[in-house]
Amino acid sequence: MVNKEQFYDQIRKALEDGNIRYYRNLVYIEREDYLDYVKEIINLFLKFKPDPSVAYGFVPWASGSKERMKTIKEYFLKFNDIDYANAEYYLGNTYDLVILDTVDNFQPINIGRLVDLARGGGLIIIYTNNLTKDKAFRTSILRNGLVLDEYEKRFKRKLYEHEGIFIVDANGYVSKPFSGNIMLKSEKKVPRNPVMPREIHELSLSEDQNRVIENFTYLLSGGQRALVLTAARGRGKSAATGLSIAGLIEKLRERKGQSVRVIVTAPSIANASQVMSFAKLGLEVLGEELSVKVSDTGHIKTLRGDYFKVEYVPPDAAVEDDGELLIVDEAAALGINYIDLALRAWKKVALVTTVHGYEGSNKAFLRYLRRLIESKRIRVKWINIEQPLRYANGDPIEKWLYDALLLDAEPSEPQYLNHTMIYEDVDKSELANDDIKLRAIYGIMVTAHYKNNPDDLMIMLDGVHHKIKAIRIGENSYVAACQIAEEGELSDNMVDIALKGGTFEGDLIPDRIIKHVRIKDFARLRGWRIVRIAVASELQDKGFGSELLKMIYEEAKDKGMDWVGSSFMSDQKVLNFWIKNGFAPVHISPKKNEKLGDYPVVVIRPISDIATKIVKISVYMLKEKLLNTLHDVYFNMNPEVVRLILKGSSIAHKTVDVNPILLDKTISFLQGVSPYESSADGIHMLTLKYFWDGERDWGLTQDEELVLIAKVIQGKPWSYVSTILNSNRTHIYELIYSAISKIMQKYYNLTADSKVGLTLKDVMSSQQYE
Repeated sequence: MVNKEQFYDQIRKALEDGNIRYYRNLVYIEREDYLDYVKEIINLFLKFKPDPSVAYGFVPWASGSKERMKTIKEYFLKFNDIDYANAEYYLGNTYDLVILDTVDNFQPINIGRLVDLARGGGLIIIYTNNLTKDKAFRTSILRNGLVLDEYEKRFKRKLYEHEGIFIVDANGYVSKPFSGNIMLKSEKKVPRNPVMPREIHELSLSEDQNRVIENFTYLLSGGQRALVLTAARGRGKSAATGLSIAGLIEKLRERKGQSVRVIVTAPSIANASQVMSFAKLGLEVLGEELSVKVSDTGHIKTLRGDYFKVEYVPPDAAVEDDGELLIVDEAAALGINYIDLALRAWKKVALVTTVHGYEGSNKAFLRYLRRLIESKRIRVKWINIEQPLRYANGDPIEKWLYDALLLDAEPSEPQYLNHTMIYEDVDKSELANDDIKLRAIYGIMVTAHYKNNPDDLMIMLDGVHHKIKAIRIGENSYVAACQIAEEGELSDNMVDIALKGGTFEGDLIPDRIIKHVRIKDFARLRGWRIVRIAVASELQDKGFGSELLKMIYEEAKDKGMDWVGSSFMSDQKVLNFWIKNGFAPVHISPKKNEKLGDYPVVVIRPISDIATKIVKISVYMLKEKLLNTLHDVYFNMNPEVVRLILKGSSIAHKTVDVNPILLDKTISFLQGVSPYESSADGIHMLTLKYFWDGERDWGLTQDEELVLIAKVIQGKPWSYVSTILNSNRTHIYELIYSAISKIMQKYYNLTADSKVGLTLKDVMSSQQYE
């Protein structure tokens, strides 16, 4: 503890040192008279830097928040007020001063997004009256009026543990000036004989960026090639990518002597804004005259010149587009299924993604990506940017942020594999206070799942209805972990809300069943939703996940639960895991989750008799909806995911009768007399008959099923179907032929040798016609 005068004197010295050594400092204020202290810190900072650029994060709809913002705004000329809900649109910006109002809401993802906007030599101020009282996000995870504060206690403890942090609270003043070493910023080094234009290299800010720009020339060589660029936040990967696009256009135009087209895609146009902005800068420096088309949100959509076009295209459309090069920014957010399609459709692809950032670790994504690329035998170059640009390497606030939000959580290496497996119900209070154990368990979760968010840890630790289960071998060697949410036992009022379209994410599975299956009885049941289940990466595919799932199911059964279920993005590998373990798909969201890049799926394994009956009905209704709307609602769903869902829905059975006229037309197709288009109605009905048959003891090949789903039911173009099967139209046609031949033979004993032509009696005896 220090007195007030010492406190401010040490902040002043820290700001001076931070400016010299290019690191950041942070002031945390938790008092009822917080605004007085915010003003004092601002006045101190203005003496140090008279005209700073400022980012101010807040909740604009909360009572009194705009008044606070306006009071603080009066101090500055360059001031961006940022609604936390739109913070992702500012991720490429950099500011001297970042102020976070956490009076109305304390949410980890906001801390992760906005703290990283501060540049070296800058300052972050986080202020609140109370870290736990009346916070919007915390209120959202209440259960029966109860919520824990394990996350907040750990967050505050981390503030006290790290340097570069100054704390003002009811207990007084704590000063923790940074005393560590900073790695000197490396100077940019333009290659002596660069392949890329020298003007592009001159725009870079680091040696790492120069290296990236030069490595992008890998995509100029022949054959199918992929380049994977990874970096933590603040390393300038998007800027380097944009500059590389400009350089590649210049090189490709020299080589081809014709117009060059580059497609840029990302989860949103905002995500791609830095890439597009730096592509524009690079092209202008090269002397190109260009026209710029901007979106309604103010982001660059198209850059067009006499010999080139760089265009942002939404993800689904980008896969079916064409050009010389596809750039996928924030690739992990779009998911492995999407990347798989992109690599099939394009010859030259650059995948750019964050390894550590506000959305957590993407190491699992990179592992899946490596497997995917290896399976396709595509030539690939992997590049990583280490050196931060916004601040010095060794910055104390980056170190604090990664520790407090566990952005770099890693599991410990499993030991004692010859020991007995122990199923553990993990104590959350103990976990929150034991960093080694927390990193081991949470590290398993985040490195096995690439759809992570800093909020996940807060939900897990603070939710009274969230439980943690794990398998350890020996004393402290964790090999698998699971987060469970208790759901169900809803009130009549909550059921009514759900039926009228309201949502309550705390009871996700009951909400989806009530909305889409409409059976109110399910709301009374109790269940365990598995939020995430994961196995240490080196032990995956060895049965540990299935073993943990079995233990959880047996415990749920012993405790009188009605069901165990889960909800997740429709990844093929994940979906296959659940189906293999006896879980049936009961719901698919009718809308794609644009931020996570896929359709959410719900699976359930029932325990009680009533749950078993409702699940069977739910599976039937899902199958009905899927087969009836694949051409419309689920047109963009990956056919391989559709196939797995239909496979997991085999308990739903319906006999489909096919009109003899359609059968006769299909014989003509098999005989080569009638083209596919003329027999498509018959082929469609036979396909439905096959997939509705839950009692058959035979099946088509995987490729035959995929082509029936993609072409016959979804109505995808021949070119798309050829892409997903990595084939050509002739082979696709042959697959349809072989599939329909088997179906006709199995159900009707009809072949290409069968006679064609019907009598009126044949038709009238099988159908009712007026």
